[in-house]
Amino acid sequence: MHAIFFSLDVKMQLGNPVLEVATDLNSRAEFFWSHGLISDSTYKLFTSACNYSRYVSEYYRDSVSPICAKVYSEVSRETSRFVDKYDVTLDVCIPSVLSQSKIIVPQQVSERVDVCVEDETVNYINRRDVHRVLHARLVGVRKWDVCSK
Repeated sequence: MHAIFFSLDVKMQLGNPVLEVATDLNSRAEFFWSHGLISDSTYKLFTSACNYSRYVSEYYRDSVSPICAKVYSEVSRETSRFVDKYDVTLDVCIPSVLSQSKIIVPQQVSERVDVCVEDETVNYINRRDVHRVLHARLVGVRKWDVCSK
């Protein structure tokens, strides 16, 4: 009996691919609407007056049209900054409410995802003592933020 060996040299990258820009970006309106994050009227605006791919395109060219600014402002207002737009089933990050719930009903608090970790990280990274230790300077921005320019 003879063993057969062969090698395969494959290079690949894994990630979060954009398969088709218009479909991938514009599905955001459907996702928000189907999960109850935006109203019917905002959904209609978001799919007709200025869809997300148009907004992103205008945003990166620093020329957001008034209608896109209005639509995106309404979407942002309705979705709120407390909802994780990638996992709408996560708890919201309102530290005072979370702290109160631990005091009121401590036996019901179990180990779970820390939805405030991003806020805590931003606050920590923006402390002056942390800047000194890391020898960091903010150039062109007032504070460090996740995915900032």
